[in-house]
Amino acid sequence: MENDWKDKLLQWCSVLCALCSVVVLLALYVFIAGESWPIWRDAGIRSILLNADWQPLRHPANFGLLTMFVSTLWSSLGAMFLAVPPGICCGIFLAEYAPQWLASVLQTILRLLTGIPSVVYGFLGASVIVPWYERVLGVPSGESLFCASLVLSVMVVPYIVAGTYAAYKSIPAAYREAGYMLGVSKVYLIARILTPLAYRGTVGAVTLAFGRAAGETMAVLMLAGNTLTIPVSWFSKGEPLSALIALEIGTAEIGSRQYQALFAAGLMLLLFVTSINFSINYLSSRRRD
Repeated sequence: MENDWKDKLLQWCSVLCALCSVVVLLALYVFIAGESWPIWRDAGIRSILLNADWQPLRHPANFGLLTMFVSTLWSSLGAMFLAVPPGICCGIFLAEYAPQWLASVLQTILRLLTGIPSVVYGFLGASVIVPWYERVLGVPSGESLFCASLVLSVMVVPYIVAGTYAAYKSIPAAYREAGYMLGVSKVYLIARILTPLAYRGTVGAVTLAFGRAAGETMAVLMLAGNTLTIPVSWFSKGEPLSALIALEIGTAEIGSRQYQALFAAGLMLLLFVTSINFSINYLSSRRRD
């Protein structure tokens, strides 16, 4: 009876926490949408989303967010391109190959990496990666979306590694024992038996890392170049949505068109990350079915 009471209490606490998370997320959406609604209504969705001209001080002003959205795609997707393969491989290594003492040491280091402030990553990127980029390519200014993606990949790798490690460790030992009894190799066991079972956990880790990369501010602010031109390649300069908000929110008058447009940029970024999360979860659930 006592265990049943504890289980029910834990269940209700879990439900309450989940409901609170949903309420907070909905409240965030409502607040940002409410602050940005006048600019959506007056300027129009097409003018904001498909216009590449951001000139809030001109008369008439332009509040196009296309340039910043494309920069966000380049920096965040580029970071995932660099971080996902080594992150998943490192997580599998820690879960299936590394001895326990080595896995514990590396996990501690990874947890320390997640606690480093993003401004420190940005400073190191500006001090080390940008000069290296200038020397290798022979360009006068090394700030670019590539440098931002490179630093972002370092920032999100610990999330991918931790999620992949937890996903593989959660698989019951009976699956491994059954595979070895059938005489399969360890590589085959991991690739054909464990990986499908750990698929959802790995996808969840990648999704979390993507949200972290897309919403990062200080690193991209210091490394992306902050130019209001549409980037034509990964090595161009750009200004992601988060950098735009950080640069101009302090100087925008409350209630002004610029202020509303910055909230529109925040809503756009939030919708982008949310849609990616829902899409990945939907595709992974269909794969599981």
